[in-house]
Amino acid sequence: MSDTLPGYDEIPYESFPITETHPDRLAVIGRLFGLAAPDPARSRILELGCAAGGNLLPIAFHLPDTRCTGVELSRAQALEGAETSRALGLDNAEIRHQDILQVPLAGEPFDYIVAHGVFSWVPTAVQEHILALCGARLAPGGIAYVSYNALPGGRQRSMLRDMLLHHVRDITSPRERLAGAREMLAFLATPLRDTPPGHDWLRKELERLQAARDSYLYHEYLEETNEPVLFRQFVDRAAAHGLQYLADTRLHTMFPSTLGADAEASLARFDDLTVAEQYADFLTLRPFRRSLLCRSSEPLTREIDLDPLFALPLYTDLAPDQEGVFRNAAGRSFRVEPPLLRAVIESLSEAFPRARLLEEIMPEASERAARSGHAPTSGDLRSLPEQLFSLFASAGLQVTLCPPDPVISAMPAGSGPRATDLARTLAERGERLIPTARHQSLQLDPVSTRILARLDGSREPAALVEDLIAAAARDPELTRELGPATPDRQRERLEARVSGLLALLERHGLLVALR
Repeated sequence: MSDTLPGYDEIPYESFPITETHPDRLAVIGRLFGLAAPDPARSRILELGCAAGGNLLPIAFHLPDTRCTGVELSRAQALEGAETSRALGLDNAEIRHQDILQVPLAGEPFDYIVAHGVFSWVPTAVQEHILALCGARLAPGGIAYVSYNALPGGRQRSMLRDMLLHHVRDITSPRERLAGAREMLAFLATPLRDTPPGHDWLRKELERLQAARDSYLYHEYLEETNEPVLFRQFVDRAAAHGLQYLADTRLHTMFPSTLGADAEASLARFDDLTVAEQYADFLTLRPFRRSLLCRSSEPLTREIDLDPLFALPLYTDLAPDQEGVFRNAAGRSFRVEPPLLRAVIESLSEAFPRARLLEEIMPEASERAARSGHAPTSGDLRSLPEQLFSLFASAGLQVTLCPPDPVISAMPAGSGPRATDLARTLAERGERLIPTARHQSLQLDPVSTRILARLDGSREPAALVEDLIAAAARDPELTRELGPATPDRQRERLEARVSGLLALLERHGLLVALR
């Protein structure tokens, strides 16, 4: 096994939470389809290709009764992840520098196996070993998450990849290849008098890539291997290793009704789920999939019972944006028009990141709806579960089996705000993607990152401002980040930044609670 991977070591794949890989999300989907998925809060998790642990370590931190194992081929990233784990004192996490092919098929079982951003980017022998590992080492009720580039949409990206690879064909340095790729993107954006067929897609993809992170552009488009696969072929290959298709983490894609009445009618001819999903991929030119697998011997049901689902705690980060529209932290909008549904979402949003039982909030939600002039009717109550499920399937609402407890730390009265050890440690290292208690990512600007690094409980907000002003006098880079301003204006800006950041951290469960 090589100790160095030039592309990955020089341009590391950014390591941050992949929300839909969290064992809580996987377990809820499993139980939705009748799988007796293990308790995510006490589960054994294996992540293949874990990079520096940005996805795995937050799980270990927020769910201390889990056992998390990560495997990473890049020695530099594996060492970085292991060091972060030690700095946080995580005795339930281990990151190994290891080739996936060297992970044995025999050994302890895992409740959840995650392979995100790996399958399409490795040779066929490694792909087969990933599936073999899942087949051999999934525990009863266990779930494997495997993401991959899918056909037919992946073929469009392959077309662009071919052009970029041709342009950098004589360049070996990863950084120079990346620069060459960006040069080619600029060339491909050259305006044409008459737009040829296919250029609408290309134009949108170029806009996306021009703003993309270096790591994404390099590893998605310039790696030696990147082979998209038909969904049905993936399912058949998994079946050869004793696995069956459970679901996609993007649940709404499994329901043809989301494509419109005509598409739903056309797809109704297929009585096999995987065939129907394959033909839906053809209709939508789907480029990427996040497939969940379980053991073939596990009994599943495709008849969804909403009563047990919504007897579990619920949470959402949706916040009102305009009349009938809510927006999540990532900026995605959701239409929430029925008054009772809107009242339920408002009640859950106010409690976020904590989860609440629907049964518990229904009285206040009903009262809230009544105050808005829409007293709930029996019809409203009957239609609420389907409305909630629609939001759940489109990821606007979440169901949880392990609502996180607040992080508690004994601090003397009068202590200043203190961020979680995980958030503060990452900020001290200059990381700007900060994991939340709900396994999302907060993207901070450089000044907010510096503020977060100082939230150790020793300073009140006013003292934080003065500390940053003093630091700026010694640090030209910080001065540039703060921007030109008079001393008074600089202080006003920093007071607003500190106040805004504290509100954001509190909203996402990243401030340590007082006893």
